[in-house]
Amino acid sequence: MIADEGLNLEETKVFMANAFRDGGIPATGTAITKILPPVSRFSRNNRHSAKKQSVLDRLTTFFERYFGLG
Repeated sequence: MIADEGLNLEETKVFMANAFRDGGIPATGTAITKILPPVSRFSRNNRHSAKKQSVLDRLTTFFERYFGLG
């Protein structure tokens, strides 16, 4: 998933560790922005929002599958 979406490996590990610690995926704030690949927020087709939502959906699916198993 990290390679497919072009995410920052180390930041994604920290993001997910914090999500499992805190009990949820944060959809707002700078944490999600740190893991995303660089995409202009000002493009006409708003690729930043689409990419952010796609990544959040995939991370939430992963989180829900493994949360509580430990």
